[in-house]
Amino acid sequence: MALARRTRQIAWFIALWLAGVACVAAVAYFIRLAIN
Repeated sequence: MALARRTRQIAWFIALWLAGVACVAAVAYFIRLAIN
């Protein structure tokens, strides 16, 4: 049970981290488009 809970927490952490990276990449992409 504890292992499953920890795995779920790790999965949530990875998902949130990927979402944050995607947001930063999207913002940088739009800024680059705005500059050009």
